[in-house]
Amino acid sequence: RSDAQSQAHSQRLKDIQRATIMMDNDFRQIVARKSRLDGDTPSNKLLQASEYLLDSSSEGIMFIRSGWQNPQAMFPRGDITRVGYRIEDDKLERVWFRYPDTVVGEKPLVRVLLTGVTELKFEFYYDKKWHEKWNKENTLPEGIKVIMTLKDLGDIERIYLVPSSALPK
Repeated sequence: RSDAQSQAHSQRLKDIQRATIMMDNDFRQIVARKSRLDGDTPSNKLLQASEYLLDSSSEGIMFIRSGWQNPQAMFPRGDITRVGYRIEDDKLERVWFRYPDTVVGEKPLVRVLLTGVTELKFEFYYDKKWHEKWNKENTLPEGIKVIMTLKDLGDIERIYLVPSSALPK
């Protein structure tokens, strides 16, 4: 019995590590780039974060990231992409589009990263303090705090330094 519990706990920790590695890769590659959603004019919001964004049952976040290798354009996508995170049915999901500028009706690809996640919250570091909301245009925060609440382990926090925070003027 204790061996089975140990294996289950070990597997849970591996699942959490796998999810946070995926998030680390995305958040560390955020870029300051305008993008079009559903074919609209380019948005001045370089990062979107709010309650119910992406149909999340908690907060959701969406941004553009670079560093997505596509050697010799082998895959039907670009080197940058729109990516987001949300909670649906107590699952942390990564939502992404093949291209940063989407057309009307384009559906995202969705990958479940972690189960047993009840809440997702974000805070944004800017002007030497943390803010619960991000509404600034043409700029990114200097840092992003991600807080996930897991049914079995409580809160897990990750803090990311954002590489470049504003569009060139």
